[in-house]
Amino acid sequence: MCSRMIPAPEFDRSLGIELYMTDTEPCGGRIKERPEDFIVEEVLEGGHLIAISGAELPRSRPGPWLLVHVVKRDVDTLKLIEELRKTLKLKGDEIKIGGIKDARAVASHVISLYKIRPEDLPRIPGVVYKDFAYADAPITPARIEGNKFTVVIRETDCGCALKTAELLRNVPIANYYGYQRFGTIRPTSHLLGRALVKRDPEEFLNVMFCKIFEGESELVKEARLLACRGDYDKALEKMPKSMLEERALLKALSSGQSLWNAIAAIPRNILKIYLEAYQAYLFNRMLSLRLREGIATMPDDLVMLGNYPILASHAGGAGIPVLPVPGAGIVVPESRAREYLRKILREEGLELQDFAAVRVSVSGSYRRVFVEPRDLAYSCKGGEMTISFILPRGSYATLILREIVKPRTPHLHGF
Repeated sequence: MCSRMIPAPEFDRSLGIELYMTDTEPCGGRIKERPEDFIVEEVLEGGHLIAISGAELPRSRPGPWLLVHVVKRDVDTLKLIEELRKTLKLKGDEIKIGGIKDARAVASHVISLYKIRPEDLPRIPGVVYKDFAYADAPITPARIEGNKFTVVIRETDCGCALKTAELLRNVPIANYYGYQRFGTIRPTSHLLGRALVKRDPEEFLNVMFCKIFEGESELVKEARLLACRGDYDKALEKMPKSMLEERALLKALSSGQSLWNAIAAIPRNILKIYLEAYQAYLFNRMLSLRLREGIATMPDDLVMLGNYPILASHAGGAGIPVLPVPGAGIVVPESRAREYLRKILREEGLELQDFAAVRVSVSGSYRRVFVEPRDLAYSCKGGEMTISFILPRGSYATLILREIVKPRTPHLHGF
């Protein structure tokens, strides 16, 4: 069974995601109707699954780090981390995670806390602490092998969904950064990151407050409009308490701080996410350029051997095809990938060193061009598909799900 690439809809293209790898019709459907429809379980190095039902935490030499097996239901990872940081009075480097999990989900993963006791942990709605262990080192992204996803797609066309899922066994999956890196109701994270990289605080405020989207609540729309007009006090009164970044920015602006100082009031981990979203957008655009050249590895592609990118023609058929994620410190050898990078940066009016000039800099890296889901299994009956698979760390379940649903307006389908 074969497939061909077809163009993606406008929303996807605005995020640099220009193609589908399967040529089936949209199967439709909705994900995340309830948190239990989207289960994420972290897979540590060596294939150690942090299962929702319970898992033994890695045992190493005892040390100052408390490893906590957390199962969260309908809880945003970053807001959980911020709540723990504030409650436990931790510094930024005293709380570590292996990766950000989906918010509208049931997610099982490990959080590392420095010099904290289990009895110190606060009660947080939707969060269960399953197990604890002391260790001499935290869980970091480098120790995460991937994530196991078990997803229910409701109200889908089973015939179409099963056909697409079967295709996914036999076609390479483009390793795009998924929707959640940018937002679906409010797809602006990369635009905020672009404003930071270009050191344009006026544009940052314009994106944050003057871009208003149909899917937002009426209260949030009203608050953004007030802020866009410069009425920061009234905007702060209206802005819901759940909107942490907006409220931090509004408080600083209301107190008369300069634009840059006000932006700096947003937690650094959130600012970094904006920058990473912009990196993701640039990578997606490069990946779309590469896909239009075909899926076979070409001699002037870059492949990763160990930790070094080299030309495929010098690799003797070994290595994983990669593209650069633009950022500070990355060195890209002369290659097809370098040409894509030059083209995209030129169109954006940037140079690589611009990523090092911001207050919260982000490093460059390399990311594989394709990803292969492991242990892919699926069934569909009565318009309800259950699909499960394991993806490497940093790859998105929406890569698989968008091929089946093919949504034109992702947030209306639960993405």
